[in-house]
Amino acid sequence: MGALVSASFGAGVANAATDRNGTCESGEFCLYYNSDEAGSVSDFAESVADYGDDQPGCYEFKGEGNGKGLCVKNNAASVWNRTSKSVTVFYNSNYGGAKQTFAAGAKGNLKAELKNENASHRIGDAGGDPDPSPGAPYPAPATNNEPSQAVRAPQASKRTAFVRGQISSLTGERQCYVGDYRPGEPSTSNHNTGNALDCTISDAIGRYPTPAQKAQGWKLAYWLQKYAVKLDVRYVIWQGKIWSVARASEGWRNYSGSGVTGGHYDHVHVSIQNPYGD
Repeated sequence: MGALVSASFGAGVANAATDRNGTCESGEFCLYYNSDEAGSVSDFAESVADYGDDQPGCYEFKGEGNGKGLCVKNNAASVWNRTSKSVTVFYNSNYGGAKQTFAAGAKGNLKAELKNENASHRIGDAGGDPDPSPGAPYPAPATNNEPSQAVRAPQASKRTAFVRGQISSLTGERQCYVGDYRPGEPSTSNHNTGNALDCTISDAIGRYPTPAQKAQGWKLAYWLQKYAVKLDVRYVIWQGKIWSVARASEGWRNYSGSGVTGGHYDHVHVSIQNPYGD
């Protein structure tokens, strides 16, 4: 079952809702199995980072009608936001990927990218994070069973080499490098120990990407986020945003780097779990 992130409501609104009883009540965010708020409903008073994949641990549709008892993940078609805040539905778990935001009180069908492709929602999210369409998703990678190790750049650790191979074969991105040893960084840094990759997305380092390249970079970044556990990814940086396993519930946060390269506007950075964790 996915982790829950508490949402704050006024006392009257919170008391009006009976969370998870299969009825869409005031103060709740509700997902429906069918379009136009039809079929079985699943009602929530809190944000959910991952609906879960299988019974008995997943969040399911609880109301009467089509879909009752099925897992909500990748099965919802419409929503009714009866909370007092905006709510955003996400394509990926941990609030990532394509998304759609519903204002307080709004009803509506999920857009094509999200219909039956929903994995999380966040109450109080006004849709300010990146929202490019990921298009058709990349295939799931194999599980990274390589050992944790530290080598010296530009050599890649076995874990990192595995990730680079999966990126190349499954996403088509082949410009991913550990890079040379960086004397200005600690000897235990991810790059210096062969535990990080920079994947060039724009025409060249130092150039901002075109709109198509920007979307291409997000598609890779969201794929790395979605399969972080399988790949042993620690964090991902792209377009002035960072997502990390340790703070997954916070979604994509602002990154402090500046400039085209420092802000990671020209390349996707991915760090791999390693002995130092720098």
